[in-house]
Amino acid sequence: MAAGLREDALLPGYLFFGEEDYLAEEFVGELKSVLGASSGGEVRLTRMDLDETKWREVVDAARTVPFLFEPWRAIVVRVPEKKAPDRKSGGEGDEGRASRFLGAADQKILKEYFADPAARTVMVVIRAGSVRRDDAFVRFFQSLPKSALSVVEMKRLSEFRLMQRADERARLWGKTLTEGAKKRLFELLGQDLRLTVNEIDKLAIFVGEKKGIEEEDVNQATAGQRSFESYELDDALASADFAKCAAILGDLLAEGERPEQVVGRLVGFFRSVLAARTWLLEKNRAKDDIFRALFPYISKGWGDLYRRKFADFFGVVEAFSFAELNALLAKLRRADALLKSSDADPRTVLEVFLREFVLARKKKTIISPERS
Repeated sequence: MAAGLREDALLPGYLFFGEEDYLAEEFVGELKSVLGASSGGEVRLTRMDLDETKWREVVDAARTVPFLFEPWRAIVVRVPEKKAPDRKSGGEGDEGRASRFLGAADQKILKEYFADPAARTVMVVIRAGSVRRDDAFVRFFQSLPKSALSVVEMKRLSEFRLMQRADERARLWGKTLTEGAKKRLFELLGQDLRLTVNEIDKLAIFVGEKKGIEEEDVNQATAGQRSFESYELDDALASADFAKCAAILGDLLAEGERPEQVVGRLVGFFRSVLAARTWLLEKNRAKDDIFRALFPYISKGWGDLYRRKFADFFGVVEAFSFAELNALLAKLRRADALLKSSDADPRTVLEVFLREFVLARKKKTIISPERS
């Protein structure tokens, strides 16, 4: 939907719902570009989460005059993903969740707002997860004036369309994907657009100067059939052992590995964590199947060692929310940008990131969802 977005055609509101929430993020990114172009710079986004914010506060923010001379205000509102009802305890189902985040008073507030929305203000509401079109939350937004708000379902892409997107992403890096590489990517990642896009980025770094990304590259960089150092780094990250992480980092750099390749290794680990968390949420793979797909070189025959590595990895998967994992990746992207744009010492920059990850894993005091 973001393709061809124009400032003069923007609506006051957009609701995105469904499993492929990367589509909403792409829209928000395009929205920032469009609004930034009109203001001569990057527009600021106000991000709000209904776990912490009420609709009254959202609407008050929308009606507030934009900061200084900013011509536009953009607000992104995230609705917490719905949970399956607890049948034993009579817990809330879909209607209960809708009531929690959209009660009668909230509906009145939103109806009044979209009947007379604030000028040059765009509100993007995102409800990710397994959400049907007849969901009570979605039905309410569909009842609002179509001249004021658009409702978009974020469906998983078909294999054909997903691989088209993979080709497009590879071309941005000046690379091409063989049919074998695309088939293997789909086998490993399924219909997850976010993971596919991120994996292409990692593969583009992994292949270096080579123009084509082949099936063997996917096997080595994505399926986990990597070097001993990669295995050791994954192991140190999973166990949140900073001393071991730092020692391996030092060895990699001393052996001539480029900083961007080390970043690629780190990105690969966190993408594996994201993939595992996604598959667990979708409940279509058991933990053993997930671990085997991501770390095929770790044999179940290793006994206690296998069980420790299994427990360490899923300890990371279950310790961080999607928002926190994305925040970690954002910090890693900033570290990568610093390495590419300054004379900062690579070992120091990467050790700072590793220290922050380890502290977050052990104490949960450093990493928090991005609010920028």
